[in-house]
Amino acid sequence: MNPADASPACEQAARPAFCLLLILLCIFGTSAYAAPAHRLIVDPPPVLRTAEGFLVADISIAVDNEAGLRDLLKDGALLELEIQASVERLRSLLGNAELERQTRAFLLRHDPLSREFLLSAPGAHDAGDMRDRNLTRLLHAGWKKLTLPLVPLKTLRAEGEDEEFAVELRVTLRHADVPPWLQKNFVFWSSEVAPQLHFTLPFAFDAAADEPARP
Repeated sequence: MNPADASPACEQAARPAFCLLLILLCIFGTSAYAAPAHRLIVDPPPVLRTAEGFLVADISIAVDNEAGLRDLLKDGALLELEIQASVERLRSLLGNAELERQTRAFLLRHDPLSREFLLSAPGAHDAGDMRDRNLTRLLHAGWKKLTLPLVPLKTLRAEGEDEEFAVELRVTLRHADVPPWLQKNFVFWSSEVAPQLHFTLPFAFDAAADEPARP
């Protein structure tokens, strides 16, 4: 076989492999460029209590890689922390009965003009941007001492005595929009910045004391 004849055939065979290599470089190159926070941290665990006629949950949220989060935001990412909470009455034979469902969301972004990080809670009564050039300080002020109203105590009392309940909490950190660096190519992109956290908090409601207790 003439070596000159073999050269075009070899080039043709190598072309798909070369294209695949380019695709992989784009994917992993983008991942390296947009390194996310690895995981959410809830510490201490969520706690249930009562306040102003409501069952509330106290929750403290952080991320384990603030440097990665800071890079995402400075590169133009708009992030959303969402907390979904549902209160259920436990039933052995039928499925649990959902009494209340609440969702609270926080938007986090960076303003390149003021060089500040901004945290807002759309729809909240006290809605307004929290601003700080120090991301650590901003997250501590906004996410470390959250109190979530879950259900009115009168709703729990109406269920009667000796009932058992549970609060389901789901915490998610995701991109609220396609990041600028992926707007033209996000076939392999996931909106998830960190894996979702899920907590189940069982309790029995003491109507006399108006307090949740472990069942």
